[in-house]
Amino acid sequence: MKTITTLISTATRSIDNQVITESLCETTFAIVEFCNKIKKHSLRTSLESYGLVCSDRLNGWVLPDAVWSRICLKYPKLNLYPLGAIAERATKKTIVRLSFFGSGKNSLNIGEKELLRNLRISIKSLQIKGVLKLFLTEYFFEICIDQNRRTWKDLKFDLGFWYNFSKDGYFISLSNERKLRQTLANQCEEKAGIFLPFLRKCIKERNFTRNKQRISDGFIKTFGILLSKRENLKNLCNSFLNVIVGTKSLSELRKSYVVDKNAKRFLLYTKDPNISFSFDVLEHLFGHPIHSLIKDLLDIGTTVYMADLYTKREFNLERRVSILMPVRHPHIWSNAQKELERAVSFLGRDNFSIKFIKHKEKTDKLRKFSVKSDNRCVCLFSGGLDSLAGAAWVLNHKLDPIFVSHYSSNILVGIQKSLISQLEKIYDRPLQHLSLRVSKTGDKKIKNSLSAPFRSVMIQHLRSFLFLSLATAVALESKIKKIYVLENGPVALNPLFSEARVNTRTTHPCFFARFRELVKAVFGIDIIIENPFLYRTKGEVVNILAGQELQELIAKTVSCWNWSRIPLWAKQRGIKGFKGRHDGECIPCIIRRSAVHYAHLWEKDAKYLTNVFNQFSELQRDNKTMIADFLRFCLNVRSLPDTKLLFYAPDLFVYEKGVNTQKLVRMYKRHTRQAIDCFRARSNKKFQRIFASAFK
Repeated sequence: MKTITTLISTATRSIDNQVITESLCETTFAIVEFCNKIKKHSLRTSLESYGLVCSDRLNGWVLPDAVWSRICLKYPKLNLYPLGAIAERATKKTIVRLSFFGSGKNSLNIGEKELLRNLRISIKSLQIKGVLKLFLTEYFFEICIDQNRRTWKDLKFDLGFWYNFSKDGYFISLSNERKLRQTLANQCEEKAGIFLPFLRKCIKERNFTRNKQRISDGFIKTFGILLSKRENLKNLCNSFLNVIVGTKSLSELRKSYVVDKNAKRFLLYTKDPNISFSFDVLEHLFGHPIHSLIKDLLDIGTTVYMADLYTKREFNLERRVSILMPVRHPHIWSNAQKELERAVSFLGRDNFSIKFIKHKEKTDKLRKFSVKSDNRCVCLFSGGLDSLAGAAWVLNHKLDPIFVSHYSSNILVGIQKSLISQLEKIYDRPLQHLSLRVSKTGDKKIKNSLSAPFRSVMIQHLRSFLFLSLATAVALESKIKKIYVLENGPVALNPLFSEARVNTRTTHPCFFARFRELVKAVFGIDIIIENPFLYRTKGEVVNILAGQELQELIAKTVSCWNWSRIPLWAKQRGIKGFKGRHDGECIPCIIRRSAVHYAHLWEKDAKYLTNVFNQFSELQRDNKTMIADFLRFCLNVRSLPDTKLLFYAPDLFVYEKGVNTQKLVRMYKRHTRQAIDCFRARSNKKFQRIFASAFK
């Protein structure tokens, strides 16, 4: 293992002094503030003082996430890359230590009064100095583990092959892996003690300029590291722009804004648009023009989606997206700017801002929007295995759905339409299906044509904002109250199964809540966004397709991250005539195979380019480690008691209205058991020897 100084040094080269200072200082300000509130007030009063009502019951299962979500209301930048995930995990783990480890409690089934008592006892015993040392220990630990598992070079990840495998190539045992982590944690605790005096001075005098120097001095004293100073002040100012919608000239824009030299320009309604999107399909469905406020929502959804594809991240995943765009109702969207930015920033962990100017198009008179509770619904349909099972679920429940799809290629829309057509035959009824294309235009001759999107480890993280915008537009124009987003629980929650990986939150229940807040702020109505599969594993979802006719459609669905590249990859490997759309190596493919194994539908599944169960030794190093990471996570989730699991994987425990965290955790335990059972049953003897400790 590399030394802690080497790991911290590598990490800080990619993050400037300003970012580190903001992350460390604001998080510790928030922790100290929370501790002081707890000393004087009840737990609920303390949390609600941040401006959000705690509508659901507070208990040990949800406390860390409840604290973090409230802190982020006051300090929204804490959630952003490059240090957002590190600050989040460190804060939540600190709350776990204060709530349970000091009291010796091993059960999460404790209520508000006992939690408050535990917190007060721990804070009184440790004092603020001790609490901050706990936080610093976890903060340094998260940075070290993150760096231990990745190589920052053009976003190509090494992911710490040694972390899972011994020198002879065998999977190391859980006990040895935990010893490695504990050794590193002890070193982090020692360094935290050295760094602590510098941090305490920052808290006493909240002067940002002086605090930058104190944090820098602290890193020199503790690790012998000089923090980089690469701040771009233009990128930090409020008038900065790097995405422009429309044709307004740069010379005119520069009178009011600092325009990035690499700013992207999106053209939606000009003679030569560079984005393919039209209201025509929607208006044909409804038989009348769309209201101008709904048009604004669709324009924003399109812009957010395209900005995600065309705004480059720094190599540490840091990114600022600052948009200027015309809308037909700028006053309404400006008033809802907080809700909009909160929803999008949660999705991508980006420093996201959007500025509105008046659209030239005619504005409709504002009307009161209304929806009805009946058996009609809007149902998102991607063409994946879950969306097929979801469509069957909706139709089995005798609902009246409008299926909504987004696509960026003709291949995908062909898959979606074919599946809908087959469902019409099976259920003997016509189905409404709306497919909308949102992509760059194919014409390379136009003046502002867009090249290929940036390649990144974070692909289409904001796609679900567009998807929900489309669904909401359909719901509002049809007066439909309920939108179904059908995704299995493990993928919907999508916790990190290793610290250095990047997870999406496209169907996370907290994102749904934030999107609903946005819709209410803009349109004045409460829509329902529901995922009926939240507490089901993918295998339990696939069981819906066990019927003779439905199971024949399984092979026609697409789940793979890399589905569009598979024919080319097959050709490069010399595999002739391969028509499948699954590489077999990515996590969605592995989870899919585990699901069809559990549902006893193995023979009905699609073809895979690689069979990881008997071709593991042929995989690239990164894919080997990814599979090992996944198995390691499964083993820990299956074996750890609840309090230790909360500490190990705090993002499994969600605090959101209507979400049952205990059911989520139990679902994830079933999911990990089903995945391990599949590997045990399907892998060859060589694979089982490599992973012998996993299958005991």
